[in-house]
Amino acid sequence: MMQELDALVLACEPLAQSLVRLILRAPQIAAQARPGQFIQMLVPDSAHVLRRPISLMAFDPAAGTLTLAIQPKGAGTQMLCALRPGDTVRVLGPLGNGFDGMGAARIDFVGGGVGVAPVCCAMDSFATPESRAFFGFRGAAYAYGMTQAPCPVTAVSDDGTLGERALVTKPLKAAIEARRPELIMACGPMPMLLAVQEIALEQGIPCQLSLEERMGCGIGACLGCNVKVNLPQGGWQYRRVCKDGPVFDAKEVALRG
Repeated sequence: MMQELDALVLACEPLAQSLVRLILRAPQIAAQARPGQFIQMLVPDSAHVLRRPISLMAFDPAAGTLTLAIQPKGAGTQMLCALRPGDTVRVLGPLGNGFDGMGAARIDFVGGGVGVAPVCCAMDSFATPESRAFFGFRGAAYAYGMTQAPCPVTAVSDDGTLGERALVTKPLKAAIEARRPELIMACGPMPMLLAVQEIALEQGIPCQLSLEERMGCGIGACLGCNVKVNLPQGGWQYRRVCKDGPVFDAKEVALRG
């Protein structure tokens, strides 16, 4: 059950280039959160009416905390990234449908850019000694989420300053050829998700994709974040990324429109 409350800011600090880590105390939300879910944050300025959707990078029910990775792109997210310890911010959550580990013992996790954050959250809950992760970044300065990962991480970069200069799907394909996973979980830019979806479908591997989408309300009311989903009996229908996702089965979601 989602909650709306004033969350206490415990930390706001640089995470990587163009990313800020925000840690909030929100016990009611942390107690209910699941990997792949998100919260909606109200910008502390009456001029910004729409809340900003932010994925959970981690949550700790015992401590009552939420950890977020925020990219300060527009004026609203810049204001969120300017919060300081002791401030409060209005949040709504947890929202959306998250990842499902499905009891898999071997999961390949794939993340790109800001999409690494929800993948880290999934890894904390579902990674096993047989799991692997594959992260793609613009460069070494943009990397995060690897130092305390619960399973081995292979990182690549666009400029070659971290790992191989390659798309993240290159080491993923090689790893799958060497040892087939039981499940793939992924989040990142749309081109990356399309490539991961194609690999999973070709190989017949169950795959869950977390979509990055602009959201107005976050609760399915505004219909501003629709995506096409294929129906078992044929045809398709629109689903809402915020309420029906953001995590979708790769066999169902039609990413190419």
